[in-house]
Amino acid sequence: MKKLFTLALMCLAVTLNAANLKFSGMIGDNMVLQQNTSVKIWGYASPGASVSVSTSWGASASARANSGGEWVATLKTPAATFTPQTVRARSGSESVQASNVLIGEVWFCSGQSNMQMTLGGGMGTPVEGSLEEVAMSGQYKGVRHITIKNASATEPQFDAEGEWQVSNPKNAPRFSAVAYYFASRLSKALDVPVGVINASWGGSEITCWMSAETLRSYSSVNLADASNPSVNDMYKPTIMYNAMFRPASKYAVSGIIWYQGESNVSIRWDEYASLMTTMAETWRNDIGRGDIPFLIVELPPYDYYDGNYGFQDEQGPLLREQQFMATKTIPNSGIVGTNDLTFDYELNQVHPSNKRPVGERLCYMALNMAYGYDTLPALNPSMRVAYVDGAKVRVYFDNARSGWLGTNSIEGFELAGGGGHFHKAEATTGFSFMEGAYVELTSKEVPEPKFVRYCFKDFQVGTLKGANGLPVIPFRAEVQPMPEEQPRPARPPRPANN
Repeated sequence: MKKLFTLALMCLAVTLNAANLKFSGMIGDNMVLQQNTSVKIWGYASPGASVSVSTSWGASASARANSGGEWVATLKTPAATFTPQTVRARSGSESVQASNVLIGEVWFCSGQSNMQMTLGGGMGTPVEGSLEEVAMSGQYKGVRHITIKNASATEPQFDAEGEWQVSNPKNAPRFSAVAYYFASRLSKALDVPVGVINASWGGSEITCWMSAETLRSYSSVNLADASNPSVNDMYKPTIMYNAMFRPASKYAVSGIIWYQGESNVSIRWDEYASLMTTMAETWRNDIGRGDIPFLIVELPPYDYYDGNYGFQDEQGPLLREQQFMATKTIPNSGIVGTNDLTFDYELNQVHPSNKRPVGERLCYMALNMAYGYDTLPALNPSMRVAYVDGAKVRVYFDNARSGWLGTNSIEGFELAGGGGHFHKAEATTGFSFMEGAYVELTSKEVPEPKFVRYCFKDFQVGTLKGANGLPVIPFRAEVQPMPEEQPRPARPPRPANN
């Protein structure tokens, strides 16, 4: 009996010891590692233990676990490949292995419910065309997706939970719809594997995703709310940064996609551009790969006033304006316009179903900004300047050098006089070889225009698109006097004939 008891204790000791070495919740089978760079592999071991990491492509590294049993190793990755690889960690007699690993491009996707919304949809939130897309999802052999489990913490954490999954009809319905459409199109365009890390939380306010250090400069933020049990998690500053982004930031990525803002329509909306600029800087510093692309998804049309949650009528366009403003202060950033993607019947649907074009437009912008396809016209037309000449206003645009797509009716333009009361404007399109595409506006109710705006409402579906098929970014502006046409220089006299 004594021998049996001793043997049982030995088996228990071996079992407990074997459990000491393990990978992070983000490191495992089916993952995609960023190509041609240094990547971190991390996990747990006995405190003070040495850990060696080896790979099927020949790279290796070593690390030592700290007093808490945490270790991080850094190793080099090769060029992208669809050939499955392995990553193995050893510590003494223990070993763990990640199989079916691909090397390619990795992107971090974050935000609130419109990013969290799955390809399979949910109750009351369908995804347009999802049945076909899910059925065909197995064709994207190089697409992998990981959802970071929602978690909160008042201090930065070492690890986050998730599981990498391959793209197939079984798994794809649980993928972020926007992230899936982006990854599948990017993988096809580049012909490399693409992994997406989805760390999003429905209803979350932007300060949830920011560090305590950066938020101390914002007087509107009470950091004590992070540990206040009476405050909803969706509004607690720092907790998602600490528990979800900070640990995930060790994973090497090519770029960031940010789809959030609905919860800031009535909370700190006037600081949103500043907050997003600060957040982008912090995230890039944590990731440590320089000014990687930061792509923003514009909030879609939605009637924000319903008498609940403190929402205010016509606040949506103010937040969208802040999103666009942030692209002027965040280096290497861009905004994907969405004001043409909402159906008329989605007036009260904050989760529009048309997610495929969002992911595709993000793919085009990534190709343009991150992968050298500068010939791909992936940027939305945006207002450059508005001139007034008598009762007419002429608006010129950036990213509209090739003109406009034809349309029978241009809706959404309004003019206002000095009193600021806006009236519908009649719009005609034009093109100048010097300035590019423009729109000329008049309104019988506004004989002396002072201000112009376009789709500057909670819910207004835009109809004006550039030649690239992308919609004009909503805007408001004060008009400027039409500059006087500069006289052409006189031609030199012709020489006399002899």
